[in-house]
Amino acid sequence: MRRRVLFVALPAAFLAGRAKAQSSPPAIPLDLVSYSSQTLSGTAAQRFADNAAALFPGAFQIKVIEQPPVLPLTAIGKASALASYYAPAFADEERVLGLSAVPMLAAGFDEAEALLRAARPAYAAALARHGQVLLAVEPWRPAALWSTFRLRSAADLRGARFALDSTPYNGAGWAELFGRLGAERAVYGDAEVLLSGGYMPSPVLAREFACLTEVFFAQQLTFLTANRAMFEFLSEARREALVAIGRATEAELWREIRTFVRRDQQAVARQGVEVSTTPPPDFLAALHEAAEPDVRRWADATGPEGATLVADYRRAIGF
Repeated sequence: MRRRVLFVALPAAFLAGRAKAQSSPPAIPLDLVSYSSQTLSGTAAQRFADNAAALFPGAFQIKVIEQPPVLPLTAIGKASALASYYAPAFADEERVLGLSAVPMLAAGFDEAEALLRAARPAYAAALARHGQVLLAVEPWRPAALWSTFRLRSAADLRGARFALDSTPYNGAGWAELFGRLGAERAVYGDAEVLLSGGYMPSPVLAREFACLTEVFFAQQLTFLTANRAMFEFLSEARREALVAIGRATEAELWREIRTFVRRDQQAVARQGVEVSTTPPPDFLAALHEAAEPDVRRWADATGPEGATLVADYRRAIGF
């Protein structure tokens, strides 16, 4: 993805009122740059703005701007008051941000939340180096497998034509993992097996593939962050308010993603697709084994912190 420079003016209250506190400060206007409102990430950004108005009326006026912050991390931290963006897109700058795209680390939502708890200090430290404060983490819809036939075992992947979906949000090495299991790389139009991350119930996919298998391949993350300079300028009460809004929004999103996934499974089934929510254990075991080189590669690239993080997480889930 080509990155472009985007400048969004910081709040006037921050630029003009730095030196003088008011006894009864007015609501502070803050722009939140995010993805389209038609996406889960855009919906999450609007939820943050709505929670700000509901939980702390009169403290902030948050305006969501549909303009994704495709910038270097440091530029995001300088260019806008608040930002919502896909974390793994910035893994080249901070390796730890690619963790949520590492395949087959979590086997469900509870484990994905455990992984987030283990990684949050590292995420926050990485963002702090680029002038940002982590306020909320949004879960994506876990990546799943579409296929023209039912996947009963890993042997079904040997010789199968495999493709990734056409979005730019696929993790590094995802296709290579299926190559280790004997799948043959193909273009989308020829694929018998397709890995789709964060998909919506698509009539196109439902026409082309007979089966959907939930493997919880990866649950990628979107971060909602605050400009650190702006955050530190705020009064202590308003800093605490922003943190509380982030916590409330994140908790809602992690509760609702479970409902969202059940709902889209039902929508896909209504289109005639056979939905498997409990794949055969040996099939999942094969995917986990094939993913280990990707886990080790991420840990090695991240340094000692990466290996410790993975070990601590796996110990926490009893792996």
